Amino acid sequence: MNRKTITEEYYVLAVDKNGAISSMRSNELNSGLIASGLMDLMMDGVITIEKNKITVVKDLPEGLKHLKSLYTYLTEKNRTTEKVMGDYVMSMGARMREFIGEIGETLVAEGLAEKGKGGLFGPKVTYIPVKSYKDQLIEAVKDIVKTEDEFSPRDMAFLCILQETHNLNQYFSKYESQEIKDKLKEIKKNPQNKQLAEMVNYVNSMTAVIAALTVTTTV
Repeated sequence: MNRKTITEEYYVLAVDKNGAISSMRSNELNSGLIASGLMDLMMDGVITIEKNKITVVKDLPEGLKHLKSLYTYLTEKNRTTEKVMGDYVMSMGARMREFIGEIGETLVAEGLAEKGKGGLFGPKVTYIPVKSYKDQLIEAVKDIVKTEDEFSPRDMAFLCILQETHNLNQYFSKYESQEIKDKLKEIKKNPQNKQLAEMVNYVNSMTAVIAALTVTTTV
């Protein structure tokens, strides 16, 4: 199948059948969405992340136009991953709605999602992934886990974020989820996989912020 960006694929697997993010897990899931956006930008060479400090180094390519609002925000000044997560997730305001809207509109334009009506207290518009596409994506990821001894940097980041935001168990069996976790651990240990290990560290640092934000906002 034609794979999309980490951000688009994460969104498809993070929302429910109505295109909604669970209110009980909104901080966690939204943080995963921001982490996905940062990973897409980093892997395309648009930003660098050093000691959690984010620096924009080139223009936003057409293929990442659904990250425009996040990119514009990052160009204002250098920020840390903690600051980005806080400004987007903790505020639960216009920034996050705009970001989700851009992703949703892109999926709709690609024929991979449909617009729906939001709830009374949620967004006015939701973006519902096309079921056939969502099913194909799940199967594609399962196939990668079964057949690939090592994951590509892109899939490594994608699977790490799914794991850290607890989105594996709803799509994968207990055995499959454990297999993913085991492979991630082995790849990180292998000194020959320096790039992949760095990718894991980047994702882990961002998802550590997710955990901290989730605890802070639920206590």
